[in-house]
Amino acid sequence: MEQFDRALHEITAMAVLVNERCHLNHGGGVRPPQAVDYLCQHLGDIENEWPEILLTIPVCAECAESLYEEDWLLFYCLTCNSSQWLMKSRARKYYPPWDSLIFLYRCPICYEE
Repeated sequence: MEQFDRALHEITAMAVLVNERCHLNHGGGVRPPQAVDYLCQHLGDIENEWPEILLTIPVCAECAESLYEEDWLLFYCLTCNSSQWLMKSRARKYYPPWDSLIFLYRCPICYEE
């Protein structure tokens, strides 16, 4: 029964994507493209001080592919839901090839507000 519930949830979530746009930063004031999938991440505290949540972010095909490319790194702020892409080959700091996503508790946008 649990597998059926999970499958039903996934089908429902994909149906909702029909009206969703990508929630990641595409820069330049361009209207984000149509979302095709979700970026999903379980977040929570190991010692259960905070409840575990499932973060689901609608993403377009280009953003989903970029998460698998070694030269792109996505910073995502959990406080204001803003995002920023970084090209590792142009970064001042070294980021390992396996790093593709870094969650931030606060970002420069949060500090400006």
